[in-house]
Amino acid sequence: MRRACFDYLSLGGVFSSGPIALLSGLNPQPLSLVMHFFAVAVYGVGRLVFTLPSAKRIWMGARMISVASRIIFPIIRVEGAQHMFFPKVMAKYCRPLAL
Repeated sequence: MRRACFDYLSLGGVFSSGPIALLSGLNPQPLSLVMHFFAVAVYGVGRLVFTLPSAKRIWMGARMISVASRIIFPIIRVEGAQHMFFPKVMAKYCRPLAL
């Protein structure tokens, strides 16, 4: 996963500016975090499986997706899935109280 993250950032363009914007706080959208997180995991599986396919590499790829899911799903649960995936809809219903 670490190697996949480094290689993903090495691609440049949106593949590096998106995660860097998340890390620096310039992009506060949680959906962008989830998208880039799974993009890194899928990129890592693709590099692992498509270079030299074997049963062992497919199993390692499945484990990589499983580990990535165990990292991100608790974050989604704590933050609230509706707030993460439908922020504009939820903004109507969760307006801050005017003081």
